[in-house]
Amino acid sequence: MTGGMGKWHDARLAGRWFSANASALRDDMRHWLDGATPPSMPLVRSLIVPHAGYIYSGSVAAQAYATLRSVSYARVVLLAPSHFSRFRGVAVLRWDGFETPLGRVGIDRETVQRLLAQPCFVENDTAYDEEHALEIQLPFVRMVLPQAKLVPLLVGDLTAEDNCAVADALRPLDDGDTLFVVSSDFIHYGSRFDYLPFPADERDRVKERLRALDLEAIDLVCAGDLDGFRRYLSRTGATICGRAPIAVFLELHRRRSVGRLLCYRTSLDVTGDYEHSVSYASIAFAAS
Repeated sequence: MTGGMGKWHDARLAGRWFSANASALRDDMRHWLDGATPPSMPLVRSLIVPHAGYIYSGSVAAQAYATLRSVSYARVVLLAPSHFSRFRGVAVLRWDGFETPLGRVGIDRETVQRLLAQPCFVENDTAYDEEHALEIQLPFVRMVLPQAKLVPLLVGDLTAEDNCAVADALRPLDDGDTLFVVSSDFIHYGSRFDYLPFPADERDRVKERLRALDLEAIDLVCAGDLDGFRRYLSRTGATICGRAPIAVFLELHRRRSVGRLLCYRTSLDVTGDYEHSVSYASIAFAAS
């Protein structure tokens, strides 16, 4: 907690996952946003964005956020996975907001309070202590939607019934003045992630196979096919860390519009490490 009155979540990734210097961070983000080439598409209402350190996925995330540069939203509902805390349901934070090097991002406390009255939503401050998947999005939110209020949601373990209940609770927020952002990376490959669906024996084949495995999931997500996405996860065991928030979004979305893949890359494009890789994709969904 920092600041004067109220409770503001510290910018714990600053200086590690992105620059703690406001000018340097703003320059990095402007470079990526200005270099983005968003497609011609109707008004974007939802995004799926990666959540690695900016050296790995900042340019990929920028492709998604660049679609918002001429759009204004009053509220951002940010769905992110919980990497370190295990709990059932969706953890909300009833604080004033988050610090970033670019300024504060305030929380829509009224909406948070309403969600706490719904099934599956729980107040859980400690789940936010070390979580990066939500905080990594905040400098981009602050940059492109500086006036927007945030509804932060960390998605834990959900049954299929829970998934429907959470989507039902979020549906009234889909009011035309709210952007939905899902924070997720895609395949985590290698012994470090205990996922070796194919051997790292041919460097070029690893990259090709990873792409095919990722694009199978991405195609299902873009089609809004929740059942197909679940079957894919069951069949492949794919290590998609944001599978729970993606499932909530797909239940909420239910094929209302087709998603558009904007950018796809992997960490091996940066590191050259074919033994371990994390995949990143940015996807935009237009208004239905």
